[in-house]
Amino acid sequence: MNPILNKLEHFYKTLQPDALHCLADIYDKQVRFVDPVGQHQGLEQVQHYFANLLHSCQTCRFDLHTQHLCGDIAYIHWTMYYAHPRLKGATLLSIEGISEIHLGTQRIVYQRDYYDLGAMLYEHLPLLGPLVKWLKRRLAV
Repeated sequence: MNPILNKLEHFYKTLQPDALHCLADIYDKQVRFVDPVGQHQGLEQVQHYFANLLHSCQTCRFDLHTQHLCGDIAYIHWTMYYAHPRLKGATLLSIEGISEIHLGTQRIVYQRDYYDLGAMLYEHLPLLGPLVKWLKRRLAV
């Protein structure tokens, strides 16, 4: 396994606010991090993004399942487990996703996370949740 990806896996499996300094060993200073929530350019913005995520969630951890490395690009399938006080009474929820990761010579230079933001967030909101679930059922027919 690639040493950078080993560090990434360890970081995500043991995700804690006091470990955010480890991001400098994983991500390049000019990293571009993209997910359904937004785009973050540079290590400082990525650190800020993770700090906000960990501050707002009561629980946040990842299980990394499979990893495929094709040259300098890796694809990782994962499950995120999270509990947020405003979603379903802080019940532990989960969402699956895939990360596309571009490796530089020493660190990750690009990461794009793919997951269903509706299933992660909108479906668990009191007013919006039933509507999103109804729309998904309607589109599936």
